[in-house]
Amino acid sequence: MRAWLLTLVSLVGLAMLAGVGAQAAPPVDRVTAVRIGGEGQATRVVVESDAPLKHHVFVLAAGSSRVVVDLPRVRWSINGLTAEAGSGKGVGVVSGYRYAHNTESTSRLVLDLAKPAVVAREFMLSPKTSGERHKLVFDLEPATAEAFAAAAADPAPGPATVPQQAARNPLIVIDPGHGGKDPGAISKSGLLEKDVTLAAAFALREELLKSKRYDVALTRSTDLFIELEDRVTKARSLGADLFIALHADAGPKPSTSGASVYTLSQEGEKRIDGARRANDWILDVEVDSGRPAEVNRILADLVQRETKNQSARFAQMLAESIAQTGWPTLENAHRQKGFYVLLSPDVPAALLEMGFMTNDNDAAAMVSETKRRKLVNGVVGAIDQFFENQTRLVAAR
Repeated sequence: MRAWLLTLVSLVGLAMLAGVGAQAAPPVDRVTAVRIGGEGQATRVVVESDAPLKHHVFVLAAGSSRVVVDLPRVRWSINGLTAEAGSGKGVGVVSGYRYAHNTESTSRLVLDLAKPAVVAREFMLSPKTSGERHKLVFDLEPATAEAFAAAAADPAPGPATVPQQAARNPLIVIDPGHGGKDPGAISKSGLLEKDVTLAAAFALREELLKSKRYDVALTRSTDLFIELEDRVTKARSLGADLFIALHADAGPKPSTSGASVYTLSQEGEKRIDGARRANDWILDVEVDSGRPAEVNRILADLVQRETKNQSARFAQMLAESIAQTGWPTLENAHRQKGFYVLLSPDVPAALLEMGFMTNDNDAAAMVSETKRRKLVNGVVGAIDQFFENQTRLVAAR
């Protein structure tokens, strides 16, 4: 869920997110799995995440017996399903588990116990390969009622004492268009759009990282073909704050020149609704079982509408910023179309047509490191303005 949605959701009395600018409690880490298995007398609980988790574990005996794991605010994405809350079955001394957001800045995992047990060991395992996750491991061992009561008697800290994750930079996902078997448009001199967009993506990433204000990810960093849906899914799974697709246009007239910026059209929005109905791109607010389904639906519609507004705001900034650098732009440079990569219902997105491959001057400028710097500076300027604007809005609340 994008952090800028706090103001939106607060309007209906559900302050569930923090503003990007304020960055009070960004959902920095993503928990991807909770695995429970038996090992002799012990029951092992493994919490998998994208990054090492700060945590505090304690035992509660009031009401039902349970082990509680408090975390900084995380994004729950268990078994591929992103949700505000959920539950699962247990094994051994664990009868089941539950997870949710405990406060605006913390999340909580609860292990319901089938019999008294204590935490015998807890440790972290770092990934050994790039495809592995970080693992937080707990070994629970059966205990006498007296030993369990003694463990539960130790004072447990309130949510405010959970270690807080450091505020993160906004994550910009750059999508170099085409790739692999799909070359895109081809210039008269033989330049391929897929190569032009990748080179521009590298240049833009370098400038953004140089500022130290942003984290940056590319949907592809080699000459690789990626399905359109996978580009969108990657941005959402990474928790992107902004998605920028880079392309180069082609036209019937060689004289046509200039950049343009696209956001999603009304026809394209209907495709989002279809994906949501099919649960392909489910939103965090749609799966909160603690709220009526109608409220979840209203919130999801509000999220989608605000995403559209944020996209339009950024696109206008982008078109103006590029023009101010002296890079040529088309008349009425901000346009709308149903491009698939703009379909994400919860990530502000824009598609930048950097120029025309069919225009000799545009094609030459897009591959010239010196001339392209104008374009890159224009994009970085718009990104700075977009996030600075959000900071002001949050500060004014």
